[in-house]
Amino acid sequence: MSRHPSSNNTSGPWVDINLGAIAANCATLRAAAPGAEMAAVVKCNAYGLGLAAVAKTLVEQNCKTFFVAYPEEGADLRKVLNSRNANAAIYVFNGPLPQTMALFQSANLTPVLNSLEQATIWAAQPDGASAALHIDTGMNRLGAPLSEVDAIAALSGLNIDLVMSHLACASDPAHAKNDEQRNLFARIAKDFPRARASLSASGGALMDARFHFDLIRPGVALYGGSPFDVDEPRLKPVAVLRAPVVQLRDIAPGETVGYNASFKAAAPTRLATVALGYGDGMPISGSGSAQAVIAGARARVAGRISMDLISLDISNHKSPIKTGDIAIFFGEEISLFAAAKSCNTSAYELLTGLGDRVDRRYL
Repeated sequence: MSRHPSSNNTSGPWVDINLGAIAANCATLRAAAPGAEMAAVVKCNAYGLGLAAVAKTLVEQNCKTFFVAYPEEGADLRKVLNSRNANAAIYVFNGPLPQTMALFQSANLTPVLNSLEQATIWAAQPDGASAALHIDTGMNRLGAPLSEVDAIAALSGLNIDLVMSHLACASDPAHAKNDEQRNLFARIAKDFPRARASLSASGGALMDARFHFDLIRPGVALYGGSPFDVDEPRLKPVAVLRAPVVQLRDIAPGETVGYNASFKAAAPTRLATVALGYGDGMPISGSGSAQAVIAGARARVAGRISMDLISLDISNHKSPIKTGDIAIFFGEEISLFAAAKSCNTSAYELLTGLGDRVDRRYL
């Protein structure tokens, strides 16, 4: 069951999405890299928060360049932008395939070329449409290897307007690999003098100016997630995940909770069962370690997180809890970073994992 973002249904979980906080984070990122254009990464449904609402907010902040992963995402974004900023550039990270060329053309998408093979496909187009070139400087995930760069540059008819790479260790600004990649990228980018240069996503954008070049490409930082291995106080929280209490119960010492009886009560224990589970994007890895705030106090997950339900240990709560009370899993008293850490995952996964059953409500 999928609920419309404007629904007031409170039978299940929802996420409050503060569009004003996205605008504030946009301003923070621009201020951190004043010499570079700020493009926005809105792949994966704008990191799980809703492509249409987020893209409209970014257009209002004068964002003119966007990045997605797949051309299908780009086509959806183009429909959103047509009524607001029809001239916006939409780059597709994963590049073209023969079967997607028609979609690139019909939606006016710009590919990010990641190999000589992709560059050859695009160069064969008769209109000389522009493209970005992603050069692998050490990530070893996506991007043209250094051995192919000269051959790509020599292709006839190829119009490269952006050359880019991606930092592997930006989550740790002091990591030596950041400077290694930066210096290698700076040398290679000089071979494309007519193209702008882009190295930094969220982490690099919040690092020093050596990493900014002509264009930054923040993603998770726009949505309130820290790109670093620590919380980032410069960013405002955007998403608050909430879920209602659907049942209360008391169990005796020795009784267990949930699948595999992974929680055993050592003393009389009061439990609140909450309408949220891994089917909604709350990672099962948070079993026994994740927390929620309910009635102003923290409660730990007791037992295994199941598909639709979570049990919270509220034994020590001074305020009485009743059905219908709301538990907050991240975004206010518990930061997105802290919630991710308690689930042994990342802010990226918590946001993009929000399921279709989670009602998205825009503030």
